[in-house]
Amino acid sequence: MKLRNLFLTALCALTLTVGFTSCNDSDTHSWRDGSKVDLPDYRGFILSEGTMNKNNSHLFFVNPATGETYAEDIFEAQNGIKLGDTANDIITYNGDLYIIVNVSKMLWKLSGAGVMQASYSFNDELGEPRNIVAYNGKLYVTCYGGYVVRFDANTLAIEAKVKTDANPEQLVVYNGKIYCVNSGYGAGHTMSVIDINDFTTATSIECPSNPYGLQAGFGKLYILSYRPDYTTMVSVFDLQTNTFKEIGNGSRMWAEGNTLYVGSTVNKGDWSNPDYETTFYIYNAATDSRETWNLSGIPESLSKSTVYMIERNPYDGSFYIATADYYSNSPVYHFSSTGSYLGTFSAGGINANNMVFLQ
Repeated sequence: MKLRNLFLTALCALTLTVGFTSCNDSDTHSWRDGSKVDLPDYRGFILSEGTMNKNNSHLFFVNPATGETYAEDIFEAQNGIKLGDTANDIITYNGDLYIIVNVSKMLWKLSGAGVMQASYSFNDELGEPRNIVAYNGKLYVTCYGGYVVRFDANTLAIEAKVKTDANPEQLVVYNGKIYCVNSGYGAGHTMSVIDINDFTTATSIECPSNPYGLQAGFGKLYILSYRPDYTTMVSVFDLQTNTFKEIGNGSRMWAEGNTLYVGSTVNKGDWSNPDYETTFYIYNAATDSRETWNLSGIPESLSKSTVYMIERNPYDGSFYIATADYYSNSPVYHFSSTGSYLGTFSAGGINANNMVFLQ
C-alpha cells in the first residue's frame, strides 16, 4: 500500500528539502522495518478518540511537507487490528509512538511507522488509562483507579505506581516533579505532585474544580477545568507563590516558552439548540497579560464549532487546530507559524484530540 501518488513524486523531486532524504533504494531506516506503507522521513500522526463503545478510534497519517494524507487508518493498515475504544493520548519518544486507549485499557508502543512493538493491558485495580508523558527512559501514565504508573519505555514493563486523588487526568513533568490534575469524575478539585526521583508518594494542592487539562512553562502550570455550568476556563498556577489566577475561558491550549495559546468555545444557545462561538487568544506569562493571537483568515466553520485540539509542529512552527461534533470526522485547520490560514483537511476520525510529529 502506498500514500497518494502526488507526495511520492514530490518526495523524490525534493531530496534536499528539510525533513527528507534521498529516494535511493539503499536508503534504509530501522523505523521502516515491517512497514506495509511507504512513509517519508517527515511524518505527522493525528489521533482521534472516536465514539465511546464504538471501537472506532483512529490513527491518521499526514505528510507535513506536502499535506498529502493516507486514506486508511494507519494503525489498522500496519497491524491488521483496530486501535480500540476511545484513544485519549499519543506521544513520541526516541522515535517511537505511544498511544493510550482509555475504554480498551491499552498502552500501545509503535514504531515511527505505526507498526506494533509492544503493548500493555491495564487491570481493574489501575483502571482506565488517561494520559501519558515520557522522561529519562520512563513512561508515566495516569489511571482512573487513582494512580500514576511508571513503565520502562522500551519494554513497557510496569515498575512502580503512586496513589493520587480520584480520577487523575493530564500530567506533566516539570522541574523534577510530576504534576497531574484530578477530576474526581466531576467532583475533584486537586492537583497531585510527585517527586520524580523518589516516586513513592503524592501530595495534593487545591485547584479549580473538575480539572481536565494541564500544561507547564515559564514557571507556571496552566489548568483547564469545568465550571459548575460546564463552561470551561483556564487558570494559571504560579510555582513561586503557590497561587491560582483565572485568565479567562478556554477549551484547549498549547504552552511554549512564555506563551500560552488558547482556543475557547462558548455555547451561546442551549444544549438542544447549540450556537457555538470559538475565539482564540494568547496569555503572555512574562507580562501576565492576555494578548491577541494573530490568526488570520479563520474560516467561519472553525469559529462556529467546538475546538478539540491545538497542536504545534516543532519543525516549522505551524499550528493544527481540530474541531469536534462527536459524530463526524474532525476537520483540521492548518495555520502557518505567523498565523496565516493554510487550509483544511479531514482527520479521518471522530473527535481528533492529539497530533505528533517525527522527522
